[in-house]
Amino acid sequence: MTATTTASRAALGISISEARRLVIDLKRPIAWIYWVDLLASVTVGATAFALFPTHDPLSVGAAGCVLVAALAFYRAVLFVHELVHAAESLRCFSLAWHLLVGIPLLVPKFVYEFHQEHHASRSYGTAADGEYVDYASGPRWRVLLTPLTAAAGLPVFVLRFLVLAPVSWLVPGLRRWTLTRASALAIDAEFARVLPPRLPRHWIVQEAACFGYCVAVATLLLTGHIAPIRLAEAYAVITVLLFVNWLRVLASHRYASANAPMSFPEQILDSVDHTSFPLLAELWAPLGLRYHAVHHFFPWLPYHALPRARRRLAAAIPADGGYWRTAEPSLRATLRGLLGDRDTKGERA
Repeated sequence: MTATTTASRAALGISISEARRLVIDLKRPIAWIYWVDLLASVTVGATAFALFPTHDPLSVGAAGCVLVAALAFYRAVLFVHELVHAAESLRCFSLAWHLLVGIPLLVPKFVYEFHQEHHASRSYGTAADGEYVDYASGPRWRVLLTPLTAAAGLPVFVLRFLVLAPVSWLVPGLRRWTLTRASALAIDAEFARVLPPRLPRHWIVQEAACFGYCVAVATLLLTGHIAPIRLAEAYAVITVLLFVNWLRVLASHRYASANAPMSFPEQILDSVDHTSFPLLAELWAPLGLRYHAVHHFFPWLPYHALPRARRRLAAAIPADGGYWRTAEPSLRATLRGLLGDRDTKGERA
């Protein structure tokens, strides 16, 4: 038995190799599940958006349409997470997703491809991880304020693709800043993206498509073909979508790292599973992201396999196994823990 096996079994209640053998047969994405899920989400979102009563935008019905559209499009947007993890096996799906969701909502895949660093032991929880902030040891106001930044989301996205993109094409000095500091869906405001030696062609294509979409919408607005109230509706939908996403982000980890690398078992234990209230959890953490510790255990598993993977872990890991510390009963409980005692946070994680 190797030292790594012993360490992982002591920390989690099962070795990494044993756990992988339990779920390796679940690795292949089932295409029809992706297609049905995406098309249903987009259909529900688009229908709710279209049914918005423009003549009475402050009504209960209008609020309901915004909420339904936001949650449906939120689920559709999060397929970008699957695309980053399984890009080669989902090429046709990726094209459809960009046409239906990624371009219209200004979240093309290239702005999330840095996500792989979030799973690397060399970078998880460090400054090189754009999806990690030391919320657990930082000031409480930062945790409370973070979801409120959702209100700036749509203006920032439009500024990035309608203004920064074309200007950076003409101004080389601005181009590098745009790609390193304004081209990543990061939660760390200080994160600077490391660029590949040669800029991938799909980055340019996706960026140009978002610019073209912004120009088209602006033209339709200026010519009266789209009513201004629809822009206000879109702003409300995106704001709610981003607010819910921020809650999910805050509840995904313990955020116990203080800018120091963590071992693979430590990375798993720093992540959170939400297994109670599955229907409710599926609204704020869809596509299997309520099983976030399972996802960090097996980043290569498709979202539809995560519940089955956790059931197999449950059958193999003893009740006193360290892995079970990743479970939280609710979103509220996780957020309360994140806002808890700054001095004991590291021990609780």
